[in-house]
Amino acid sequence: MEKKLILKPNTDVKNMVIAPGCQAGKLLFVSGSAGAKDGSLGIGIEAQARQAMENLGEVLEAAGTSWDKVVKVGCFLVQASRDFGAGTMCSKSISPRTPQPAPRSAHPSRWRERSSRSN
Repeated sequence: MEKKLILKPNTDVKNMVIAPGCQAGKLLFVSGSAGAKDGSLGIGIEAQARQAMENLGEVLEAAGTSWDKVVKVGCFLVQASRDFGAGTMCSKSISPRTPQPAPRSAHPSRWRERSSRSN
């Protein structure tokens, strides 16, 4: 199966740590994105979630596709109880289709709670 790296326009390949996306056959795998643009992190979870979604949308566009074809989205939340609603709201505003792609969230605060209970 042929593998093709997906790069956003004006990507500085010399400073790239990981490729924004990789296409293998008809499947597209998109790397995670922080809520930053041009090295500046947004203020607050809503701004960061929106920017992360916009960054991912740029990778989808570079691959010749869109949010309408996304099957699954993962989200890493530091404070799930505080941040989950903002991430969900942003994903709906970026991709208003119904139903939404299947979500997957990681909540490290819950990992610590579970690990401390077992000690």
